[in-house]
Amino acid sequence: MTYRAAIIGACFTLLVAGAFAVGQTLDGAPDASVSAPADQPSATRPAVIAPWTAPPATTTPPAAPPIDVVKPAAPEPAPAPVTTAPATDTPAPAVASPTPLPPEKPSIADKADRKDEPVPAKQLFSAEKLPSLGKAMAIGYYPRGCLQGGVALPVNGPTWQVMRLSRNRNWGHPSLVQFLERFAPAAAKATGWKGILVGDMAQPRGGPTPFGHMSHQTGLDVDVWFMPMPGHTLSSDEREKVSAINLVGTDWKSINPKTWTPQHYDFIRVAAQQPGVERVLVNAAIKKEMCRMQGAKHPDWMEKVRPWYAHHDHIHVRLECPADSPNCRPQPSVPDSDGCGAALDYWFSDKVLKPKPRPPGGKPPRPITLADLPPACKTVLAAPAKSPTE
Repeated sequence: MTYRAAIIGACFTLLVAGAFAVGQTLDGAPDASVSAPADQPSATRPAVIAPWTAPPATTTPPAAPPIDVVKPAAPEPAPAPVTTAPATDTPAPAVASPTPLPPEKPSIADKADRKDEPVPAKQLFSAEKLPSLGKAMAIGYYPRGCLQGGVALPVNGPTWQVMRLSRNRNWGHPSLVQFLERFAPAAAKATGWKGILVGDMAQPRGGPTPFGHMSHQTGLDVDVWFMPMPGHTLSSDEREKVSAINLVGTDWKSINPKTWTPQHYDFIRVAAQQPGVERVLVNAAIKKEMCRMQGAKHPDWMEKVRPWYAHHDHIHVRLECPADSPNCRPQPSVPDSDGCGAALDYWFSDKVLKPKPRPPGGKPPRPITLADLPPACKTVLAAPAKSPTE
């Protein structure tokens, strides 16, 4: 028994000494202060089996491997079976193939030569921004004609200003420009106004307008507003947006006493008294009021003041055909009458004041074409442009 106990004690002493020789603590964790010699390969170090302990719980994700660590390649997956995808609304990708261009839009000249598609003359004449070369002449009739060698009325004058400049309708035969240069100061003197506001005259080469008038085609017509010229030069915006004064009441049978003044009577009188004037068109209610103001006897110039549709906010002055315009067609002379009394009855009938509306779906009137105008208008349209300074 004594011999066996001595052997067991010796073995125990050797085991404890070996454990401390490799730096192992009593709880099985490595001692940080003890390490193997740097030159000793890890394969020769004595293997120490520490007792297992559970790792502490944590929610921190594992650190990503260094970027120079090469992970083993995953096994190559087996090829997926080929299937047909269901149809979707996703558009197909663009294909870089040439797309056919749309057919060229025919020019106005090309369309004009096609008898089945005549171009309205209003499109042809409104497209011209300058007058034609050549001697100034009024050609054709007031609602069926054109203007050669037109001249412009300056948009600002001592006693006038031109309105609606965007329309480019301040052109006319020289006799019309001369009329306005005479009439403006005479009207200002008779009414006490600072001057007049000039509306539409004609386009640079006359002809039908896209909107607003049936006449004004030969450069011999002009609209002048019933509104006095203000004391300042109107801006472009004001000239487009300011509206003329309506002198007629809501029943369209009498004047509006809130807007009509004796100055308007003198304004119309001075226009009708100017030389070369053929007509001064006004609303029938204005003509009736002038007849009332004159009593039983009416002056000769009243024959030229004639009623016409609308014309409640401006006068329409029409000049006679000039002597230098042999192709100008004159208007028939006014009847030998002052136009008062029973002559006005028609203008206050239901036919005029309450016209029947056009049936829905009815065919619109055929537009005027170049073939409807005098042959000389084709030459005017094709002529080179004249500079405004010429």
